[in-house]
Amino acid sequence: MITGYLKFDDLDATVALDVDQKFVDALPVVFPHWAHTIVQQDNDNSFATVTLTDSKYIITSPYMDDPATFKDPANTLCSLIVELAWARLREDTSLLCLHGAAIAFAGRLVIFPSTRRAGKSTLTVALAAAGKKVFTDDFLPLKATNGGLLSGISSGISPRLRLPLPDQIGPVALDYIQNRSMIQNRQYRFVTPRTGELAKFGDTAPIGSLVFLERTEGATAKIEPVSKSDALTALIKQNFSRAMNAAGILKMLDFITKSAPAYRLIYDDAEQAVALLESRFQGWNQTAPTIPASLDNTVFESALETEFIPEALDISKGSFIHASGIEEVSSDGKRFLTGHNGKSIHYLNDGAVNIWRLLEEPTSTTEAIEMLCAVFPDHPAEDIRRDVTATFTEFARNGLLQKADTICQTPEIKATLPL
Repeated sequence: MITGYLKFDDLDATVALDVDQKFVDALPVVFPHWAHTIVQQDNDNSFATVTLTDSKYIITSPYMDDPATFKDPANTLCSLIVELAWARLREDTSLLCLHGAAIAFAGRLVIFPSTRRAGKSTLTVALAAAGKKVFTDDFLPLKATNGGLLSGISSGISPRLRLPLPDQIGPVALDYIQNRSMIQNRQYRFVTPRTGELAKFGDTAPIGSLVFLERTEGATAKIEPVSKSDALTALIKQNFSRAMNAAGILKMLDFITKSAPAYRLIYDDAEQAVALLESRFQGWNQTAPTIPASLDNTVFESALETEFIPEALDISKGSFIHASGIEEVSSDGKRFLTGHNGKSIHYLNDGAVNIWRLLEEPTSTTEAIEMLCAVFPDHPAEDIRRDVTATFTEFARNGLLQKADTICQTPEIKATLPL
């Protein structure tokens, strides 16, 4: 058995190990460009433990709900990669992190936000086989680099393919896979790119574009534009920088979607998709966007450490206004709000937007119903009443409302005029 602490470059926390040589031999295959070593002293700074017990690998961590048990190194390292991503974010709360792949095209990153069963990792390997440099196929930390460029950071981790491999991956990618080091089990195969095919841990490149994948059986590959609001909605779901305040996350994601063109790639055959991407992103027509100073100065403040519990509000009584500390972002006419606790983001549909606008001034549910009935006389009054009540309730539940202070008015005084 091999015991010690797995230490990765630029990460203070370690992984306590009590494993076999098979596990240790898998490390350079999975982490070929994230330098690591096994040390014997740790000073109680471990964020996870991997132990081989009764021929099973067990991962435990104070940040996991329950220990995870696996039969082989491949699945064990899949789970460990997730914990490593969270460990990086805990140590550097300035990082915004997206779940997705990132590939370099002409010096900038094309980001493929994660979508279930859309072939993100398969396409990553197909692009690597076509000569493109991989930054990640799983999670992409972002940070401001020289000159205020918003850049992605390479993980130095090998792509992970889900098995069995689809026929549509193509002969070029299959040949690439067969000629690279790998470890695998029934579910997954890690494929180790050679030098120059995978960016080293910590390498950066500015963001160029977003491409949302939609794999459709029998489809001829095509690219179509995605609206900024739809891109923002999708990125909100893919972000997992829980330490950063929600206002910072929302503003930064809004900046990304407004400065990086977004597309949807509909495809089935990976080689068709690769050729289309190479044609679309062979160069960039505009300079890489820089983060505005006003955003850069505030975006990386940490979220509140204490859990926020909204005040219980009886929405049937009194008037209400926006809670303090709520940030709002508009994209293509769609609106998003940050929660009072600094950790949540909310999307407003058209009906909720109308009610939110009314709440810029002290407004009761009765007043909101009356005003909306006057504005929409053809809409059933009972439907308006139900929607207003439900929306007020939802706003209150998420801490977006507060009781309007009693408006202080000068009492009426009768003037006494001299005769």
